[in-house]
Amino acid sequence: MNKLKNQFEGKAGLRYSAETDILYVYAKDIKYIESIDLGDIILDIGENGLIKGIEILNASKNFKLSKYDLKHIKKLTAEITITPDIIKLKITISVLKRNREVERFTTAKGLNDISLPSGVVCVEC
Repeated sequence: MNKLKNQFEGKAGLRYSAETDILYVYAKDIKYIESIDLGDIILDIGENGLIKGIEILNASKNFKLSKYDLKHIKKLTAEITITPDIIKLKITISVLKRNREVERFTTAKGLNDISLPSGVVCVEC
């Protein structure tokens, strides 16, 4: 399986909305084409099958953190494994909580019903 380079490197935005409890990770330079629904996680796909963005719904519940803590994200990494049939995603975040870094993760899995090419995509911001 191909290991693909970090598609977001130097071009990603990270935003958390406490009002909607949605965490957004998005690439600024990729044109949006379609989305894949993986439950509480939505993958936005851009041109050439590149990952355009990741939306994490109910972020506080999925990461088991308060909305206040999610406003203090220090780092986010995501590993997306794509096979001809399945897409698996693991997102790990580090937040600053009581002056120390705390790490939490969430996972999702769904069908590759739009025939994305197989490989492993790593995202970091």
